[in-house]
This record gives sequence, structure tokens and C-alpha cells, in this order.
Amino acid sequence: MEFELTADAEAVTALARLKALTGSRDGRPRSQALKIVWHDSPEHALAADGLIVSEQRGQWRLERIMPGPATWLPAQPAPVVAEAPDLSTLPAPLAPLAAFEGRRTASVHRFGDTSVTLTVIKGILRTVAADRPVGRIQLNGDPDAVRSAALLIADAIKASIPLSSLAAEGIALATGRPAEPRHRGAAVLPVGMTSVPEALSHIVGHLTDAILADAPHANQAGKLGVEAVHQMHVAVRRARSALSVFRSVVEASALATINTGLRTLGHQLGPTRDWDVFVEETLPAIREALPGDEKLERLAAAAVRCRKEHRSALAAYLRSNAFTILTIELAWFAAAGTWQVDKETETASLPAFSEAVLQHRWKKLIGQGKRMEDLDIPGLHGVRLRAKRARYAAEMFATLYSEKATQRFIRRLSVLQQRLGVLNDGSVATQLLQELGGPSGRHAYAVGAIVGFLAARTGRFRPRIIQAFEKFRRQTAYWA
Repeated sequence: MEFELTADAEAVTALARLKALTGSRDGRPRSQALKIVWHDSPEHALAADGLIVSEQRGQWRLERIMPGPATWLPAQPAPVVAEAPDLSTLPAPLAPLAAFEGRRTASVHRFGDTSVTLTVIKGILRTVAADRPVGRIQLNGDPDAVRSAALLIADAIKASIPLSSLAAEGIALATGRPAEPRHRGAAVLPVGMTSVPEALSHIVGHLTDAILADAPHANQAGKLGVEAVHQMHVAVRRARSALSVFRSVVEASALATINTGLRTLGHQLGPTRDWDVFVEETLPAIREALPGDEKLERLAAAAVRCRKEHRSALAAYLRSNAFTILTIELAWFAAAGTWQVDKETETASLPAFSEAVLQHRWKKLIGQGKRMEDLDIPGLHGVRLRAKRARYAAEMFATLYSEKATQRFIRRLSVLQQRLGVLNDGSVATQLLQELGGPSGRHAYAVGAIVGFLAARTGRFRPRIIQAFEKFRRQTAYWA
């Protein structure tokens, strides 16, 4: 198994003095000069297609810098599209765009009965107009030993899963634009994938990328920070839903660590997202209904302070070693594949597996929504959770079925979920108001006004929820 971490140049240097590694070293390290030059056309035609041509010691190859239709898991080497490509078939003229110059030092380390090859790459990333030091740490060996080595390193220095390949970093430095996130949004299975374990690896890898992509922006002010927290929260929920869907093919012990980590991250993101919605969406609607109300404005100022406190706590967690360890565990889980219950899961039919999952979640939702008109707020919240789980499952397996039928199913689920979400926002807002003193605190008048406004809105939305549910319920099960 291959696994890559990134760290700044000083941190990489510190590895040579790490006793846990020097004490386990088997033999002497081997070091050599390393120079890689990446080429593209002046218009960056290859990069626009997620590709680049690299040249190292006279050997050329075409490799990916962005995931294509096939799986490219986080912390894994860049896929090679062609060794020694026919340069006449590539955009012309090709010219150097960025380069790396430094050293590569490899050493072998014993972890129990197995060994891991540790390769440290340290040097300078250069372009015509800029340069900066970089460091990469590559591990190769038995999956469990690689995991042990990665966690040991992350506990000793500030190392993390790379957001992009070294080539992509070089292109970003050359163009002055940040490297594009590898993945965002819902995971889409490659067309033709038939293996159940491969599907889980692909989904977890995609969602690990999605979590990492928004982590640097989660503490930023304004819409960028709000959207980053929202997208991270959704990615965590999708990941936990995927682990639930595939639970039968995964050893329980293999799920424990990442499930706990995702739950912890979700508990950090959830309150921040709730306060974002309250401040950015709920309060403006109430201000419009009660313009110029000084007591409401004082409550709004207190709400902004509460949101800032939760955002600061989230930022501290995202900078912590606990978050780094979680992302390493997720990336390792996606790539290792040692968590399978038995060998039969390798050949299990993915379409049959998905049909059982979709049928189960559809029936649960329909059952939860019976007598919709009589459900109280907790009952409607239960319908919303079932709708969310059904939509996540439909998104996971979308490429296995008719695009038109799948998209219609997801669209109707989304409408139902959005309408139920308005009620949920009201319920969450009522809980948040307790942090501001509740109906008997210093903001009692404003709290009462908000609760009354939300209660009135709840009554108006119920008919629209029933309508959306009935429209969803009448459609056929496209997977049957």
C-alpha cells in the first residue's frame, strides 16, 4: 500500500531526529537528487483537462492532476495515463510550467513483523515568477504498518493529507490561482463499477476530499465561511450515511474509529451551522416582519456573538491533531480495503446490493410519513431524517440506474426535505434561544416574538409538506 502525507520543509527535516523512527530503521537511508519538470501548452490546455506532462531524468509521462471518471483516492499517487506518451499527440508547443528540485531520501523501518519504506521528499517548487519550499512523506508497505507509521508521524509533526498533488501545487504556483479541490459534493460511482467494497472505498475517498476541501475556509467571515461549514457538514452526514449503508460488508472494529471521529466532527459543525442558519436566514425574515424593533436587535447581536464563539471552537478543532488523525484514518480506510467481512464481498453484486438498500430506505420513509397531517414536530423531524437518508442512498448509486428516473426521485426528495427543513429550522431556533436565556431571560420579549413567528410559519408550511410527500409517494420504485 502507498500512502502520502504533506508537511512543511522544516517539519520534514525533523523526521530524521524522531526516535520512534530512527530506532526502527533497518539499514542506512539512501538519498539522491530529484528534479521533476512539468510541461503544458501556453494556454494550459492539458491542465484544463486535469492532466500534465512530467519529465524526470529524460523520462516523460502523462499523469492526472485532477480526478477523472475513474477512482483516485486521497493520499494515493497520481494516476499515470501514459508512460512515455507520444508527444506529437499532445497540445503543442509544450513548455516548462513548473519544476521541483530537491532530494529524495528513502529508509526502511520495522513495525512489528512487517516493514515500511519511508520516502521523504524535500526541496523547492519553482516557477518563472515564484518559488517555495515543500515537503512530502511517502509510505509504502503492509496496510496496517503504513497506518501505524502515518499516525506516528502525524503525532510528532504537523503532517496532513495533501489537498492536491505536487504537480497541481506547481501549476497553482505558476498560474497564481489556488489548486482546484479534488472532489466536492455527492460521490458519483464510476460507470461500470460492480464491486461493493470498491464502491465504499470510492465514496469514502470522495467525501474525505470534500471534507478537506472546505476545512481551510470554515472559519472565514461572510458567505464563503457559511458555505464551507454547510458543505463540510453535508459531507460528514453523507459519509456517516455511507458507513451505515455498507455496514454489512465492513468489520465492526474497522468502523469504530472513523465513526467516532465523524461523529465528533459533526458535533463541532452542527451547532456552527445551526447558528449560521439562525443569523443568516431566520433572523432576517423576522426582522422584515418586525422592522426597527430594538429588543429584537439586541437579541440579534447576542446571537452573532454566540455564532462567533461556536465558529472559534470549530476552527480550533480543525487545527487540532484530532482532525488530522481523523482525515488520515478516513484516507487510509478508503485505500486499505482490509476491512472486508469476507472475500465474498469482493464479488457481491453492486446492483443487487443497491436495490436492497434503496428499497429498505424507501419503505422506511413511506412508513414514517403515514398520517402526515397528524404528525407533531418530532414526527415530522423523523420524516425529514428518513428523506435525507433515502436521498443520500439514491445519490450514491445514481450511475447504476436510469439518469432520468434517478434525478426525478432525488429532486422530489429534495423538495420534501427542503420543506421539512423550514420546520426543522424553527425547532432548532427554539433550542438556540435557550442559549440566549429562553423565555424567562433578558431577551424574553424578543424570544417570545421569534417563537410566535416560527409557530405561525410552521402552520403555513404543513400543507406544502403534505403535498410534497404525496407527490414523492406516488412515484414508482425505479430500481425494482
